[in-house]
Amino acid sequence: MIIKALTTSWILFFLTISTAFADNSKTSLNRCESNNEKTEIFVTTNERGFLVSTQYSSRTLNIKSRSSLAGDFVVGLTSLESKTAIDIAGPVWEDLTKEGECFAAKIKIQLSYEPIQVYIGNEFAEGSCSYNSILEHEMQHVVLHQNSLQLIGNTIKDLMERRFLGKPIYANNNSARQMLEAEIDEIWRPLIKAEFAKVQMLQKELDSEENINKVTWSCLGEIQSKFGYRYK
Repeated sequence: MIIKALTTSWILFFLTISTAFADNSKTSLNRCESNNEKTEIFVTTNERGFLVSTQYSSRTLNIKSRSSLAGDFVVGLTSLESKTAIDIAGPVWEDLTKEGECFAAKIKIQLSYEPIQVYIGNEFAEGSCSYNSILEHEMQHVVLHQNSLQLIGNTIKDLMERRFLGKPIYANNNSARQMLEAEIDEIWRPLIKAEFAKVQMLQKELDSEENINKVTWSCLGEIQSKFGYRYK
């Protein structure tokens, strides 16, 4: 597996907080259940492939990189932008006599990657041994990103279903939707961000000194001899 599940202690802490959101505002209203309405979770993922470019030199890629040092030559770089879209819909029933309402929320989450950008220094001719060696390494980053997206989606869907258990959200009149939006902003968006951050940590592991040395000393040390000292 590429994405590790949340630790048991964090899950228990998280579910305790989430349960409090529901219990603190629950009313005796049962209109949602009588209409067989429930809270539903929909999580979709969309990754749009990758593009390979040789428009920049290794010195310029150093400027684009967030982890390199001044003076480094960044021979290959993989970059992407992740997006999270969350939509809330669903019927709300009010009971004026009890001053409460139930909200059968339909929560739709879309996690997506824009096309992953793979850059290879323009010092390396396309199809050459060094070019292929650098591309092979960068494709490990691409595959890690692609595989991680569905796993993040599965993790979020599983935790949300455990939190809501298909039950409607109960609240005082005119407050159920706002309560859910607050929970999403305070708990779910940070959680999704944390899951994406885990992937970045794994990406850094791919760029270990050992792995970089394998690339730069491939092809009879062509990359090493071209730059002589600092490289990424």
